[in-house]
Parts: sequence; C-alpha cells; structure tokens
Amino acid sequence: MEPVLDSLKPTGKWMIIDCVQSAGIDIQAWSFRRKDGQPVALPQSNGGYCYEWSFRSENGDVLLLCVWFEEMELDSRGRICFVGNLRSYADTLIRQLEKDIRNRNRTIKDPRITRAQHFSSTVELAYVNEKNVRVVIVSGPVREKEEGEAEHDRAVGRELDDQAWFVESFDSATGAFVLVRGVRDQPNIICRNTGAEEILDGADISADGRVVDQFLVEGRVDSYVYGGVKRFRDPSVRRRVLARSGGICELTKVAGFKMANGGVYLETHHIIPLSEGGPDTVDNVIAITADAHRQLHYGVERDELKARCLEIVANWSSR
Repeated sequence: MEPVLDSLKPTGKWMIIDCVQSAGIDIQAWSFRRKDGQPVALPQSNGGYCYEWSFRSENGDVLLLCVWFEEMELDSRGRICFVGNLRSYADTLIRQLEKDIRNRNRTIKDPRITRAQHFSSTVELAYVNEKNVRVVIVSGPVREKEEGEAEHDRAVGRELDDQAWFVESFDSATGAFVLVRGVRDQPNIICRNTGAEEILDGADISADGRVVDQFLVEGRVDSYVYGGVKRFRDPSVRRRVLARSGGICELTKVAGFKMANGGVYLETHHIIPLSEGGPDTVDNVIAITADAHRQLHYGVERDELKARCLEIVANWSSR
C-alpha cells in the first residue's frame, strides 16, 4: 500500500451517526423509527439510518458518502481516488434476486438495492451541481452479505475525512464514476454530441447543455408500493426519456430553461401514475416543462393532456 494512501486508513472507529453529524447533517430524525415514527432508545443504533451508505442534508447542501478504504487507489497523477458503479451493482443485484423462485412476484426486499441507488444518485447530484462531497472512510473486510444474515457493523475502522472530495466524472448512461480526494480545479463542461454526453476540458458551457429533471435536483424515493407489493424504479428510464427530449418539452415543444450550471431543466412525469398501476417504462414517462407538469396534475384539461401525452410516447415507440 502506498504510504500516502496508507495514511488515510482509519485508526479509530467512529459511530456513523457521529460522522453524519460532524459532516453538518441534522441527525434529529435518527431518534425515531422510519416506518412508524416511534421513538428509539438508541439513535446511534437506529437501523433505518445507521446502515446507509450515503446521506444528504435536508436542503441538499451537504452530501456524504461512505467509501471503503480497501477500494481506494492512486491514479497516474498521484491523486487518491475511488472508482465505482453503484447503479450497476444495484441492477445486477435486482436481476439476481428476480431469478429466485421466492421472488417470482417481483417483490424484491433487499436494502442493498435502495442503498446503492441512493449512493449513485447522490454521486450524480454532486456531479451535475459541481458540489464537493464529504467522505466517511471505512476499513474492514469487503464482502457480500450472506443469505439470511442479519444486519451488523462489519467495519474495523471508520472516520470522517477532514478533506473534501469531488466527483471528477459520472457516466449518466452506465452510472460509472470517479471520486477524487481534494477540490476540483476545473468545472464540469458538458455538451451534447449525437445524443451522447462527453466532458470537454477548457471549453465554455454550451447553451445546449445536459438535460436534468426535478429528481436529479431534489432527490427522490427509489421504491414505491402498488397493490401491496414493494417495487423499485428502473434507474435508466428517466435518463433515456430526458435524452429523447433533447431539452424540448415533449408536450408543448417549449425549450427547458437554462440552469446556472449550464444544464437544461425539464421534469419527468409518469403519464399513468405508478400509484394507479402505470409501468415505470419509457413509453409511460414524458419530459415536460414545470408548467406543463402542473397542468397535467391540476389543469382543467388534464384528461385531454394525458391522452395527448400517451399519443406522443406511442409515436416515439413506433419509430
């Protein structure tokens, strides 16, 4: 192990609640159970929070990621990095669990899925908004949880790094990212290139920037319940729909507005709501302006607009 990297190996074992609080995130919610709001005797042992892999402050100003020391590395420039893809991990886990006969009704209840998806969306949020992140460095045996094994703390060491990190790259198509210790020396410059996204060093932000939606800006819950069954959203659906839009509202043909970081803002909308059994697929999701979104929910012509949206995505699917 390189000396500069070895110096970051935790020498103590902080409780995760102390790491979260020291990073500047309010821990008041840890005093209550997530499922029913009842008080807990030991907030630091609240299973609804202490096993999570990433955390955000309520206003999104503080983003915190837990990173295994054993998976950190030095790049060719001598920088300390963490290279990962938690979205791919979650997708692979879902496919594996769906093959199990016990999950034939697609009732997948492995908390690692939501933790990995939340981690990935936090990385993406930091990347798009060019926010530094705080990192909890965790050391210990990196292994998969055995089937039927109860939750437990397998960390040998855990400390909050005193330096900021930043997301140097994030592939919106695959979820792969590179996290670097230190402060960014150049902004993320993104442009559109035949439907794909690429990083351009030293260029000005193009007016035709990356298309993002309300969930990337504000975060979202990655699971939902329909018919008494817990289901998970497909993390690729929104990305594919936003790419399909090209930054133009698919209902009104009005361009999304330009964001301060160079992105283009639209909102994604399930035409047939998930709560009504609508599928989480690209032919049930449309990219629209915020005003059109409100009209679809509350407007006097919302039924007509809904029918129009279904026609629009049907036309896309038939191409």
